[in-house]
Amino acid sequence: MPRQARIDIPGHLYHVMARGIERRRIFIDQRDYEDFLSRLEKVLEKTGSKCFAFTLLKNHFHLLIMRGERPLAEMMRRLMTGYAVNFNLRHKRVGHLFQNRYKAVLCDGDGYFLELIAYIHLNPLRAGLVEDLKGLRSYKWCGHNAFVRKNVDTFMAKEEVLGQFGKHLREAIKGYESYLAERANKFRRGELSGGGLMRSMGGSVQRGLSTEGRNEVFDERVLGDGDFVASVWREAEEEPVGKVSAEELVKQVIMGTNIRPEDIFSRSQVRQVVKARALYCYLAKERGRMNGGQLMRQLRLTSGAISHLVNRGRELYEANKI
Repeated sequence: MPRQARIDIPGHLYHVMARGIERRRIFIDQRDYEDFLSRLEKVLEKTGSKCFAFTLLKNHFHLLIMRGERPLAEMMRRLMTGYAVNFNLRHKRVGHLFQNRYKAVLCDGDGYFLELIAYIHLNPLRAGLVEDLKGLRSYKWCGHNAFVRKNVDTFMAKEEVLGQFGKHLREAIKGYESYLAERANKFRRGELSGGGLMRSMGGSVQRGLSTEGRNEVFDERVLGDGDFVASVWREAEEEPVGKVSAEELVKQVIMGTNIRPEDIFSRSQVRQVVKARALYCYLAKERGRMNGGQLMRQLRLTSGAISHLVNRGRELYEANKI
């Protein structure tokens, strides 16, 4: 199944992620982390881009980037290829370092700028690499460290972020830390790593529904409401993607497999059936423009189960395992 082309527009905000192949480590020692950050600083300057947040974990990374005058693809190619070549030489290995291509979600900065910064900078805490927010202050491979320490040099657009929390540095840092503390236990893993409309509802996040409950136009490559998605399509000069019927999606899923259409909508937990069901859920949201509520009713599953299936389906689709 062909992948959709990335939307690459100057001046827009992107949440960029990449993971090690087979979830293996992409950072082994301090020199690896330092090499990656040094290369990131250089490519930001060369492409005229800005970085508002970053986190480097053992087997993946998150960046929040404002795309500059040069294409995001150029920036990421310079960063990841150069790093991978040096990593392989240093650690005497061969082959691909990263799993598939990087993921870049174009984000509505008005609605998600600060939420994404908090989400990205809280990653080491969620991953158990630090015990608490105090420990996060000392985690060197996360932008949070530079934000809360006054005399730390950084390539990040620190002033633009802290300026959201106060006019004076001390006041701004205090406001920023309070903001993260409020969100320390609210995000779930993967919650802000995808596209589509997202609204906070009772401490959880729901995709695909407006505040009035009506269906919104949806694009897996974009994080924002229907109006924002439509504006991005216009700016990128893309035609809105039409809906694909459930029947056609089922045909796409079962093609080349022995899974019966009725099995997808059954309660069967046979491994291949569950995989097919997961892929169907992902494609239903990506191409059928279905929201979580519709899938819940169709499959008679809970919101959490649908979210899990969509995420699993995305992994299968990107890895071409089905």
